[in-house]
Amino acid sequence: MTDVVKTLSTLAEARAVPPSDFVDAPERVSEVAHLPLVLPEPKSTKQVLAETGFYNPATLDELIASAAMGHVILAGPPGSGKTSLAKALAKAFNVGVSCATANAEWSIYDTIGTQTLNDTGGISPQHGVVSSAVLQCANTIVSYADTGTGPQGHWLLIDEMNRAEIDRAFGPLFTALAGGEDPSIPLHYLKGRPSLSIPSRFRIIATINEYDTRFVQSMSGALRRRFSKVLILPPRSDSSGLIPDGELKVARKRAAEMVKASLGSEPAGALTAIDGQSAHLREVFGFFRDSGEHGGIPIGTASVIDVLSYLMVLATTTGIDATAEFGSLLDRAISARLVPMLETDSTRNRIDDGFPAALQSKFPDLTLSGNRIAAFLHGMD
Repeated sequence: MTDVVKTLSTLAEARAVPPSDFVDAPERVSEVAHLPLVLPEPKSTKQVLAETGFYNPATLDELIASAAMGHVILAGPPGSGKTSLAKALAKAFNVGVSCATANAEWSIYDTIGTQTLNDTGGISPQHGVVSSAVLQCANTIVSYADTGTGPQGHWLLIDEMNRAEIDRAFGPLFTALAGGEDPSIPLHYLKGRPSLSIPSRFRIIATINEYDTRFVQSMSGALRRRFSKVLILPPRSDSSGLIPDGELKVARKRAAEMVKASLGSEPAGALTAIDGQSAHLREVFGFFRDSGEHGGIPIGTASVIDVLSYLMVLATTTGIDATAEFGSLLDRAISARLVPMLETDSTRNRIDDGFPAALQSKFPDLTLSGNRIAAFLHGMD
């Protein structure tokens, strides 16, 4: 085995085969960059994505097609499941994924790379999140070609991408992200300033929150043209204002799985109570999305999962009878998990001062939730 490793190493040094690690030879990524992304089987791909939440099938079709073409932006309100969907997309395409959360301080040094002081007081190069992911993609491509197993490539998930100043952080990447013949990134922080080719199997999947205007930077037309934008919106309520029954069932299942993984056992009593109150829950969450004359807030399925998970844990850890005290438990869960997420300027633009009173009038048990929303709207939070 040692002789085989030495032989492969010698061949890689002679450039007869690609190296197994491109970190010290980024200019050689071009040797594997041309290999195309292997597309997954459509039916199984949609099944993997559907398991993460409750989505419009047409949206999933659009997402799969967009990822097959290139880089993707998932846009929508918080709680719509964008991050979970992005990770599921990588799984469906059989690629690994690195995750990074953008912030307002990002620059090209964070995305591409820079030189930093090392432990000995000298200077060492440090790859940025994009360059690191591209190098990981190249390494993964070689491993997959050698073994035929494992992920076929590697992607980068940038969460909350528009928290960064887009042009400052991604401007130098515009040309490379546009694709074309041998797209590459110049690595000016490395000796010789080599170019890092972008593999055909590499993707950036970004999420942006178009609901909360805090910390959100505008995205230039140049960058938007380099990404396919897919809107991830909450499901539509039915004609009676209730969220879909299928959505609640998905949320119940995901919440139960999360709680079981956390507590080690299934919250049987809470699940029984939730099943008995399914119509009421659909009505409550439907009211948040659209109260009628007082406006509404586009809460996603992930927010429903959060509330149900908290309710299950609260009932289990306190010993409260979930069936007998369901109204109180739901109020505490909404107040603890849903309302804090809504305390943004965007919420003030979407609901009026009459929303809390209307909520409490329709659902008398939701006292804590109504009072907390009222306090927020009147600046007393």
